[in-house]
Amino acid sequence: MTALRDEIRAILREELAAVLAGHSGVTVQTVRVDTSDELNAFARNLAEQLTQPGFAEKLANGTVRFALERPATPTPSAVPMMTTPQSAQASRATPMLDKKLITESDLAQFGPGLLRIPKQARLTPLANDEARRKGVRIERIET
Repeated sequence: MTALRDEIRAILREELAAVLAGHSGVTVQTVRVDTSDELNAFARNLAEQLTQPGFAEKLANGTVRFALERPATPTPSAVPMMTTPQSAQASRATPMLDKKLITESDLAQFGPGLLRIPKQARLTPLANDEARRKGVRIERIET
């Protein structure tokens, strides 16, 4: 269900960008850059487009713009994280989600295993279901 929601959001983002670009005269090209290979492919594509007449001018005056495509699932840096006050090795092995309210989408990046959360944190009912479905064990700790 989460994948379907993310796909719908991605489609809506693209369509909204196209509608806004049509009204403002700005062309928005969506770019996905997750790896060095994708970055190099983008650079080659940009170099090729720069050979087209007028493209460099449109790029310079802002009528051609680039937007990063967001990944369907959040990356680990997209969710606030912190380490536990235990040994460095234990903190690397066990993630901690430092939020007061934890939702289903917050748990999307975690796989089966242990997840530490603050003792006072609240989980939504959907977050509880998602944790159970994915095999995420919740441990509440003092912060």
